[in-house]
Amino acid sequence: MKFKKLPFTEHAQFVFKSILAAVLIAMAGGIFLLCTNTGTIQDPFLAKVVGSFLFSLGLCVVIALQANLYTGKIGYVNSKHLAIRAFWMLFINLGIAFLIGWLFRGVNTSIPSFGQGSPFGPDSTRLSKAWYQFLFDGFGCGVLIYLAVELYRKTRSFLPVIMCVMAFILSGAEHCIADAFYLGASQFSWEALGDLGLAIIGNTFGSIAIHWLQVGAEYLNELPNNIQR
Repeated sequence: MKFKKLPFTEHAQFVFKSILAAVLIAMAGGIFLLCTNTGTIQDPFLAKVVGSFLFSLGLCVVIALQANLYTGKIGYVNSKHLAIRAFWMLFINLGIAFLIGWLFRGVNTSIPSFGQGSPFGPDSTRLSKAWYQFLFDGFGCGVLIYLAVELYRKTRSFLPVIMCVMAFILSGAEHCIADAFYLGASQFSWEALGDLGLAIIGNTFGSIAIHWLQVGAEYLNELPNNIQR
């Protein structure tokens, strides 16, 4: 007996794809934390390099499965309808990532120094950043995630995706959905929640800014040479 496909509506598909994206980024964040906090890799920098490389799997799968990740979509918003969809996408992404982070913390209580070494833990360098640093780091991540998605569209290669993800992690840039997972996996604080808000703003403006710079450059390339001069 063959099972018929369930008649999911467009709205249901949107919700499922948004949940899927959050699960994938949370999975990537969990792998990163396990690489950098369990002592499996002794050298801290090497652990971060390996963790950032494995984290890129999350974005690669998001792109391959066409899941709804806010940071990969917001740069392409050009209408009120898409802006509303992006808002709900962000809401779902953040909520699911935070929930998975909370569950992750609950099942990893036996890991030594996990609470202290987590990205939003008591000794985290994240919480020592000034607000404008967090905003700037969010902006840089928005640029890199947009470039990762756009370069995949143009090249059909995951190599630029991996490079952009490793670049934002190793440079200390802030990805709001990953940060929601880290917040759930750490001790909650209002300061960390405020930093998450700054990361959202930075990601949003970074992605939109680089998109419109690209649009402007491509538009100029289409003009006659005598006008460009």
